[in-house]
Amino acid sequence: MLSYTKFLIILAVAAAAPISGDSATNNSSEFIRRSCAATLYPDLCCSSLAPYGRAVQQSPAKLAVAAANASLSTIKAASSRAAALRRSSGGRLGAALRDCVDSLGTAAEQTRRSVAEMEKLGSPVVAGGPAAEAWRVSNAQTWMSAALTNEETCLDGFDGGLPAAKAVLDGVRRAKMYTSNALALLNVFAHGR
Repeated sequence: MLSYTKFLIILAVAAAAPISGDSATNNSSEFIRRSCAATLYPDLCCSSLAPYGRAVQQSPAKLAVAAANASLSTIKAASSRAAALRRSSGGRLGAALRDCVDSLGTAAEQTRRSVAEMEKLGSPVVAGGPAAEAWRVSNAQTWMSAALTNEETCLDGFDGGLPAAKAVLDGVRRAKMYTSNALALLNVFAHGR
């Protein structure tokens, strides 16, 4: 009878394990949804960060890093699209695309720097205490804001519209939305510290 009781206990524990995982996933999803409410594009924020739920758990810092990494991916995609079109374009369109690729390259580097600053937070290797952490957060905010400015600079080069560049413009606008969300989440993290 004792082994039957042990069997039932083990079975109950094993059956409860997936529920705990689902609960953690639900908590992460809810955390992402609540956090994304502070952004200009909450639906995009939720859908782009949902895959990171398990890694992010309920950490505002990890969420901001995930958002910045998602932004970086969209910036790279927009830059690749602009570079491909630039190779076959001349005149005003070619010049606008060249400037856009340069601006997006700068935006990508600024986003990488923002991620690097955020990833140092809480690291025991990096000394300096709260003042150093506040400095890193401020740097990360500055880099993300600058990335957003460079994305806007890219779009400004197409002022007056160039229909051939529609796919590029759509990609840059999407990257701006991701970057805006990342900056908003970074600002929420900064103010909640």
